[in-house]
Amino acid sequence: MQSPAPDVEQVGRATRQVLRALDDLTDEQAAAPSRLPGWSRAEVVTHLARNADGIRGMVEAATKGEVTTMYPSSEARAAGIASGRGTAAALLRADLRGAHDRLVEAWNDLPEDGWDRLGRASVTRTMRDFIWVRRREVEVHHVDLDLGFEPSDWPVTFVSDALDEIFGSMVSRGVPTRALIDVDYLVVSTDHDRAWRVAIRGIEVHVTEEDRTRGSADGEASGWGCDVAAWLYGRDPRGGGVLATGDIGVLRLPRWFPFA
Repeated sequence: MQSPAPDVEQVGRATRQVLRALDDLTDEQAAAPSRLPGWSRAEVVTHLARNADGIRGMVEAATKGEVTTMYPSSEARAAGIASGRGTAAALLRADLRGAHDRLVEAWNDLPEDGWDRLGRASVTRTMRDFIWVRRREVEVHHVDLDLGFEPSDWPVTFVSDALDEIFGSMVSRGVPTRALIDVDYLVVSTDHDRAWRVAIRGIEVHVTEEDRTRGSADGEASGWGCDVAAWLYGRDPRGGGVLATGDIGVLRLPRWFPFA
């Protein structure tokens, strides 16, 4: 099986970018609000550090042939994030750097056959899959820090993989309060030349990737892949980065299929 070393390095590259962005962060800027409602920048950085610790715990358990959870409880996760409130910028940088280094060390210690061992978060995944989870956390929360890094700065490969994840998991993320309607929506990533049809038939939902020229849709949302991903990740809930035509109910997709 292919070595995950290149994927681990992508996590390292993304983390180094965040750390460079934090180099000149003042204590006042750390305490200021991030783009995440109710979260300060300090809490976002602390979350990134605790997320690394949570993944490391699963990796260390997998190394011993055990299966554990990323966080002991949702309350423990929330407490870990809140603990960053008011933390000095220098301590935030050191915390994130140390948590990342310890995670990479755990990954390096995982035996070759350990990448298919499991850990539990919101869903159960393999250790190999958690590399992607970590990369997504770092890339998306870098935007949340509101320090000049935008979705347009995401690498093309990250955007492509993000779109695969978003549409591949969309059906399982439907909320019970969404409208039970009969409608076809098309979402188009213009620069990737990819399109997905979201067919909603009451309680049933079908998502397929297709040629955007195949038939019509009731509503269409189109934009650069980075803007589409940011919108569906909940970072642009009003769809300011996408163009909606036809039934603008298509803009409700992030609300009906939220990405937690």
